[in-house]
Amino acid sequence: MCNNFKKDLGKHLRKIRKLKGFTQETVFLESGVSRSHIAMIEAGKRDVSISALFKISRALKVDLKEIFSFDNIDKYSFDIENLYK
Repeated sequence: MCNNFKKDLGKHLRKIRKLKGFTQETVFLESGVSRSHIAMIEAGKRDVSISALFKISRALKVDLKEIFSFDNIDKYSFDIENLYK
């Protein structure tokens, strides 16, 4: 579940960035979040803090709600019992 969410979040961030015409370097320069960290987030290989997402959202000139607009409660539901196996 979490890996799918991270991958989908990364794809969505990349889509927003490209629609805005920004490079990862531009987002780094505007946000202070390292380019390599941005690349790892976009690849779905790194967890991201709310603080970093806030900085990235401001660099992309979008609200945080737009960053999470891909979310679907049914798609990303999970069974709490699986967390403890």
